[in-house]
Amino acid sequence: MCPRTAPPRTIPFVVFALVIVAQLVSASAYAQLFPSPGKPIRIVVPFPPGGLSDVHARQLANRLGPALGVPVLVDNRPGASTIIGAQAVARAVPDGHTLLYTGALTVASNPHLFSRLPYDPFRDFSPISFISDNAAALAVSTRLPVTSVAELVAYAKKRPGQLNFGSWSLGSAGHLSGEVLNEAVGIDLVHIPYKGSSEMIQALLAGDVQVAFDNLASLRPLEQTGKVRLIAITGDKRSPAAPTLPTMREAGAPGNYAPGSYYLLGPAKMSPATVMHLNAELVKILKLPEVQKMYSSAGMEVIASSPEDAVSAMRRQSDQLGRIIRKLGLKLD
Repeated sequence: MCPRTAPPRTIPFVVFALVIVAQLVSASAYAQLFPSPGKPIRIVVPFPPGGLSDVHARQLANRLGPALGVPVLVDNRPGASTIIGAQAVARAVPDGHTLLYTGALTVASNPHLFSRLPYDPFRDFSPISFISDNAAALAVSTRLPVTSVAELVAYAKKRPGQLNFGSWSLGSAGHLSGEVLNEAVGIDLVHIPYKGSSEMIQALLAGDVQVAFDNLASLRPLEQTGKVRLIAITGDKRSPAAPTLPTMREAGAPGNYAPGSYYLLGPAKMSPATVMHLNAELVKILKLPEVQKMYSSAGMEVIASSPEDAVSAMRRQSDQLGRIIRKLGLKLD
């Protein structure tokens, strides 16, 4: 005679429903706790202090704090082509109190430059907004006897390997654009990477490098005081901030130059409600006239996108920069 086996116990439907409701309420309550009262929000900037990304991040932080009702601090974590700062945010608790203000290097270039990147831009982050897009100006040292791209090309062709171009990081938009220029016009400028825009500009002023691509906000004051000469701008059209500067195509050096852009990201698995809360407050700030002016004076266009559009922009730029990097055969490991 077979032993009798008790039938499996089932959870009554009402109890099961109550469990689900409790979980939903708990998740909702968690989202509503953002920001946690008195707990600061930390915006990691993976660049040194003093550069444009740092200045802009601090301006946004100064406005986000009052809007969210908690202190918002900037934490500079430079190094390793932004990997140090990006990894710190990717590993943070996804409660909305640790964010990343970074550019296309982090999300679109590094995945193609490194074989073993310790983060995945589409798996390890919660995009909050595609903040801004911008072209870069091509600057030359006033020590060079050139006033146009054509003159720079002619001068460099007579001195292959003797002129240097600087960038604020390996794999940055400035680095890629310099390599694109080399290929587009058949010259041999030697790349010298630095730890941030400020350090690179000091090298340009000292004559350690003779050529550099960088943002208008950093270069225009130097041009106005006669310390550098601006001869062109990347992008498909002239910048309203510098309408007399020709595009690289107009100047006779057409090419697929690397775009500059900035994003605000958080760790993966952030609550959708927290992401939308941050996006809503950030977009309000980015639409303020004084903030618009801050970006436009640097030759940047404010995008202030939704989280979904930020993902699309990241994928689009990853495809674009990946093509440039593969064509140039660049690898940083």
